[in-house]
Amino acid sequence: MNIAIVRAFIAYRKMLQDGRIMEQLLALKQRIDGHDMQLEQIYEAIENLLDGRADKMAWQDREKIGFRK
Repeated sequence: MNIAIVRAFIAYRKMLQDGRIMEQLLALKQRIDGHDMQLEQIYEAIENLLDGRADKMAWQDREKIGFRK
């Protein structure tokens, strides 16, 4: 086995024993949870906008963008 791989595993084990990895993983999880909530709100707002437009606007009568009349 390569000595660099062994050293990497030893360093990883020391970091696990110190608790640094767990702290970093918990901080990362909190950030991801926050981003998930924000993305969910954004998706919901987009869906509400699209639903509102679909009700008000008939697809056949919409203004076509980029086409000549």
